[in-house]
Parts: sequence; C-alpha cells; structure tokens
Amino acid sequence: MDSVSNIKALFGERIRELRLSKGLSQEKLGALCGLDRTYISSIERGHRNVSLENISSISEALSINISELFKGIPTNNINDILGKWKITAEELTAIVDENPSLRGFMLGYVAEHKARDFLEKLPDVSGLCKPDDHDRGGGSKNDIVAIYKEREFSFEVKSLQTNSIKYDSERGIYEGRVQVDASDRRPVTFPDGTELQTTCLLVGQFDILVLNLFQFRQEWDFAFILNSDLPRSKYHKYTSYQKDHLLATTVNVTLPIQPPYTVNPVELLDKLIETKAI
Repeated sequence: MDSVSNIKALFGERIRELRLSKGLSQEKLGALCGLDRTYISSIERGHRNVSLENISSISEALSINISELFKGIPTNNINDILGKWKITAEELTAIVDENPSLRGFMLGYVAEHKARDFLEKLPDVSGLCKPDDHDRGGGSKNDIVAIYKEREFSFEVKSLQTNSIKYDSERGIYEGRVQVDASDRRPVTFPDGTELQTTCLLVGQFDILVLNLFQFRQEWDFAFILNSDLPRSKYHKYTSYQKDHLLATTVNVTLPIQPPYTVNPVELLDKLIETKAI
C-alpha cells in the first residue's frame, strides 16, 4: 500500500472509530453531514478522497474539532512540511502552542497568504505577488502588489496583538489593536530629502493596509483601510513635519468593522483611481 492509500485507510478507520463512539450508524452520520451513507462507507473503507468542506461537516456532526479526526495519523508525504520534517500534525501543533513568538511569526505569513487568496478572487484584480525587495529603507517593500484595472497597487498586511483583544458582550463587539510598523529601526527618507532612524512606516509607503482579524473569532476576517486614512505619529520627539509623514505605530480596530475600515477593498481601489485621476 502506498503512503496516500495508507493515510486514507487510517483516516477511514479514525472516522469509523469516532462514529461508533458516538453511537451513530453510517446512515445517521451521513444524514447529519448532508452526505449519502455510501459516501461515509467509502470513506471508512479508505476508498475516498474527502474535501475540506466535507471534513468540516463530519467534524461538526461528531461534535469534535477537525484536528481530532487526524489524531494519531502520521504522514509520509515528503512534499508537505510534516513529511519533510518527519513529525505529526499533533507535534507541530504542540511546538507552535508552546512558542507564542513562533505562533505570531507563522500567523503573520499565513495571513499574507490568506489575504492574497482573498484579493485574487476580486473582479479586475490580477498579477498578485510578494515583492522580493525587503529593503524598507527604500520604502519600496510591500507585502502584496496587485494590478487593478491596469494600475498597480500595494498592500501591507498586519495582524492583531493577541493581548489587546477584548469582547464587549453587551454591544457584541470585539476590540483590539494592530501594530503598524517595521520590525526594527531603519533609516527613512522624507520628501524634503531629510532622513530619520525610526520603526514608523511612511505615509504613502503603501496604498492599502490589510488588517488580519483572525484572532478575534478564529475566522479569516480582514479589514481594509487607505494609507491616507491612517493616524499619524504623535511621538513627542518628532518634529511637526516628521509627524505629518510618519504613520502611528498602532491602530485600533473592531469587529463588526466600522469606518474608516471596510470589508470591501474594491471601493478603496476605485477611490484611489478617482483620486489619481483628479
């Protein structure tokens, strides 16, 4: 048996084990998932590739987390990260959970990937890429660059600070902060040619800020805001000119999203096009 067939067989056995532990027949489990009994049967016999949507439906029907479906199932697929590192999903989860800094680091890159997936599905958006230039000093590095209506636009992706998250149960609103700055101090050049060592990002350094709100409710929600609508730095050691050209290092955001944030980046892109046409 090859590695893929072996994994499907183990997954099928795991589904059967969990189904029986819940006292469910194949027909009953199928009904709870909106799937045919024969589909459940083929899964349990290791004869079926299962879509992520159906895996989610099965986990909900069994009242367990998706990760429980894969408990104890190794991977021998050398093309995925688990296979390359020869670890299980449970081991990787434990490593990430035990190292908050690693979790935040990984979440940031996953957020960029998810944001690109979101943007590429928008009408008239194409050519999404992550630039290779990581020189923030030049102001040219952005997380995502995309073409919209034959014009190029840049996006910066930032994530919630976990320790800032609050939930107002009376209003049904999540509240949190997002750090909007560079990873370290570096020289930035202002329009008048002067330079400053700072962690702040420049006004106009990118077009749209994308806020990853996953940690509010463990869903891939995004909020979008124009660079021009972001608050400016108020640091007392900066001159008035510098404050006018530097973004604040943190911003507040809520879910549900409130202006000037929006869930629809297309309206911001259209606004940018209109502004540049004036």
